[in-house]
Amino acid sequence: MFSFLKKAVPVSLVLVSVGVLSACTTGQEMTAKLTAQAEKGDVEAMVELAEVYCGGKNIEQDDQICGMWMKRAAEKGHVRAQYMLGRMYELGLGMRADPVQAYKWYSLSAPHYHMSQTGAETVYAVMTPVQQSEARKVADEAKKTIPSKQ
Repeated sequence: MFSFLKKAVPVSLVLVSVGVLSACTTGQEMTAKLTAQAEKGDVEAMVELAEVYCGGKNIEQDDQICGMWMKRAAEKGHVRAQYMLGRMYELGLGMRADPVQAYKWYSLSAPHYHMSQTGAETVYAVMTPVQQSEARKVADEAKKTIPSKQ
């Protein structure tokens, strides 16, 4: 499973192999097809590609590449990607730990994904008052420009 899920993420993610991906014979072939789709803007492919890199499924695990694709999907409004990106920022997986960014991403997806509300509350509770103020401001600004949709 994903390296960051071993650190108490109470969510299970399932890689879906449908359509063109089910015909792939190697991890490299699947990764190449997902990459091509993701680079064309396919948000679901971005998330699947991130999950492949996070889990090291048939390819070498790379949390930084995972984080890059997860962030691209999150910026396009993918709710689960927003939650997972918040988790990655909270734990410092594939990127520098940043509770303010974790709070932002959790807050964006919270209306649609109950685990995000829990994540936001948990991160907020351990922040300093200065960080809390900044986190609220950053999250409010992000809500104006970044969508959050199922």
